[in-house]
This record gives sequence, structure tokens and C-alpha cells, in this order.
Amino acid sequence: MHNDMHNDFSALTRGSQPLLKGIRSWFASDLGRHVLKTELAMLEQLLPGFFGYHLAQFSVQDRVLHEASPIQNKIILNLDTTKAGLVSNPTQLPFANDSIDVAILHHLLDFAESPQKILRELVRVTMPMGHIVIVGFNPMSLWGAWRTVVRATRRKDIAPWNGTFIRPGRLMDWLNLLDFKIDRAQYSIYRPPVNQYLGEVNDYSYGVSRTLNLPIGSVYVIVARKHVSAVRSIKPVWSRRQAFGRLSAVSAVKHEGLAKVEHDSGEQK
Repeated sequence: MHNDMHNDFSALTRGSQPLLKGIRSWFASDLGRHVLKTELAMLEQLLPGFFGYHLAQFSVQDRVLHEASPIQNKIILNLDTTKAGLVSNPTQLPFANDSIDVAILHHLLDFAESPQKILRELVRVTMPMGHIVIVGFNPMSLWGAWRTVVRATRRKDIAPWNGTFIRPGRLMDWLNLLDFKIDRAQYSIYRPPVNQYLGEVNDYSYGVSRTLNLPIGSVYVIVARKHVSAVRSIKPVWSRRQAFGRLSAVSAVKHEGLAKVEHDSGEQK
């Protein structure tokens, strides 16, 4: 049965609700909508090639990103404890081991205090040969340079520049260590974060992003596939806690403790 829970994300990121509210507001701005159009164009080319039974979306904004996927059972995890729906901490997902075929992480790692913990949990719930699709901001770009300037002016609380942009190479190293093999890395948005220079069309279907794939694009989409050795257990030690079964519907849960995730400053830089 098609299971499409249209919730939004909140909690898990540093600063909790006010921070996430700022991020959502930015994605609703002209600049944020341009980024979403571009990212949706990229996902619309990628997702039709991934098959399976279950897809999970993790995002810091409200829009559904998985419409191009042929997978029927789609779940949007809600990290906002003030709203109804499936509520979960992304470091403790309510899914059984090896149960997700495709996971979309949309800028979640950019604003998480412990991105490596989230990736380790994704190792547990992703099916062998399943895919993780990670969308993030590239610090090695014009937008990364703009973030440095903004933060140097002590305006460190302005979204999305208050996030920790993770270098694609570092992220790919983390994924390789977790037995994920990189299928592809796609880059887009080569112009500065100024509305008058971006135009009204997305940067992926039109312009330089259509013909080039340079690692200096301000937005990246990294696709990784889970590979598991035949002689290695696919059930990590931390998965011994009770799971919720194979993606059966879960009633709304309110967790006061979801707003904070342990900070590991050495993993994000």
C-alpha cells in the first residue's frame, strides 16, 4: 500500500526549533526556491533508476522530494516534536535492520551536530545494495566562500550559512569506511548566491550545469550503494535495541530529548 507521510523535519539539529524555522524560511525565499528547483531537477534524473519496496526522505524543509521515484512505499520522517506523524531521531531510526531500499538525505548532514552518527545508523537500516542519496552544500564553491564571509561578520545565525558544509571528498571517505561505494557525484549551481545572477530557471536543466560536472558546484548530490562482505555481519552491535518491524506504520511519538544530539566537533570540519 502506498504510504506517503507528508511531514517536515525539525529537531536533531543544533539549536533545535528556532534554527529549523530559519532554514525552512530560507528555502521558501527566492534563493532557496532556486536551490530546490535545481535539486529537484537533479533528483528527477536519478530516482527513476532506483527500485525497491521502501524509500525514506530526511530533509530540513517541507517539500516532497521523491515524486520521481517508482518506489511505492514512501515515508517522510518528521523530526519536529510539535507535529503529528512519524517522529524519529535520525541517529535512532524506527526501522528494522536492512529494510530501506533508498534513503534521501536532503541537507540533513549540513545542519546535524553528529553527521557520522547519522550515517552509521543509515548503514544499519539500508538494504544490502540499497542506495543513499545525499544532497548538500559544497564548501569548495562560491557559496562556501560566501559562507566564510558571512560568518566572519559575526552573523553566524543566518540560514543556511549557519550550517557546517561538509566537503564532498570527506563525505565520500566516510561512506567508503562504512562500506558504501560511491556510484556518482553530481554538482550544480556555479553562480554566486545573489538572486539577480541566478535567474528564474534551475541551474541543472539549463546553463553550465547541463553540460559540465565540476566539483566546484555549490550544491552536490552524492549517490552511494551499500556493499556488504559475505563474511561480515550486516547487523551492527548498536542495532540490538528493539526495532519497529519492517516499516510498519508508527503512531505519532513526542520525544522531548530529540532537540539535542551529542556534538563531535572533530567529525564535521
